[in-house]
Amino acid sequence: MSRIYDALKKLEAERSGAKRANGHGDGGGNGHGNGHGNGHGNGGGNGRRRLWRWLFGNGRPASGEGPTVNFQLGPDAEEAYQRLGTNLLVAPGVEPGHGLRLVGVLAARHGEGATTTASVFASIVARRRGGRVAVVEANLRSPSFDRVFGCRPGPGFADLIRGEQPVTAVVQQTPLTGLVALPCGDAPAGPSALFDSPGLSAALEQLRQAFDFVVFDLPPANVYGDAFIICPRLDATMVVIEADHTRIPEVERTRRNLERVGARLAGSVLNRRRNYIPTFLEELL
Repeated sequence: MSRIYDALKKLEAERSGAKRANGHGDGGGNGHGNGHGNGHGNGGGNGRRRLWRWLFGNGRPASGEGPTVNFQLGPDAEEAYQRLGTNLLVAPGVEPGHGLRLVGVLAARHGEGATTTASVFASIVARRRGGRVAVVEANLRSPSFDRVFGCRPGPGFADLIRGEQPVTAVVQQTPLTGLVALPCGDAPAGPSALFDSPGLSAALEQLRQAFDFVVFDLPPANVYGDAFIICPRLDATMVVIEADHTRIPEVERTRRNLERVGARLAGSVLNRRRNYIPTFLEELL
């Protein structure tokens, strides 16, 4: 709880500083608690947007479009995600082989970078740790894995939950070495009914047995209730906060609701962070 609070206070301070700033700078992501990410850049005007498009494609998707993710990270973004993996996967007191296996990534609302964070983080884990790594499209409300990973139509996570397909039939290879993706599949009865069925626990156990690490791209928590059904069954959940966009009361609402259902919060990721301190001054601090 304190880690989420620290992230919120930092975001509030940056917003206050933005009102007094005469110029603009580039931004990256910043995480707190068990997950950390931090990217910095230089520029003015629309520099932040240019950096974000260079790192992660087209930035915030237009209405009805999914994110286009560029996995060729710059050095700052690469280091940010490496720290995120270190702080999340190498937690104090966790014995080797008994760490987190199933991790969810969500945001309060649409367009805050949860899919990008989940996708890039999964690719970093696959490249860094090796083994069997999967990323699951648990966002049946606004699926986008066809654009992010090139997933073709077919069975997916929903079919696994219904028990109609085994894990081997729903995974698809991605262009990234060591990483497979599970598209969402089809849920005729609706996502809420699907996730509330007895098959969810069995599907998660199959994924736990089949992979060394699984990242779940979850729907926005303050728009749909799906995440509050899945998250208590996962080992940990990360909350993505978009700097200069996400309202603090919305993140507080997400945190309270996650804690109410018994989800384990691993921390938060402050995404698309803008740096108002010139680089030469920051190096002196």
